Amino acid sequence: MPEDFFANRPAFSPPEQAARMPATCETVRTQLPSTVPADARVDMAIKGPVSLIQTDGTLWYVAVCSDPGVRILCVTYSGNELKLGDQVILRGGYNRQDDRHVLLDPCLASPDHGEASGED
Repeated sequence: MPEDFFANRPAFSPPEQAARMPATCETVRTQLPSTVPADARVDMAIKGPVSLIQTDGTLWYVAVCSDPGVRILCVTYSGNELKLGDQVILRGGYNRQDDRHVLLDPCLASPDHGEASGED
């Protein structure tokens, strides 16, 4: 990825590197790229309240943000004892599904203990 891809997107980073600042449900739409080359991987970080948490027994599905904004779904191997409404930071491989849905896979879901403000 060209380095300027990340210039105005502090929630995005090269694979497995920390983002400069996680997005929030209110700021994420302004950072979403229209496209990412099919052969490239970029990671995204976002913080917000858990709006969905489910498991199929192997994988966990943790979502933040909801209508009318962009919904972010994290596919991970641990629910980290998260509950609906808990503040969480999701970090993972970015995949835009459509105008209102983003999939982060692989992804880590961690409780937000206030270490990242999510503000620019």
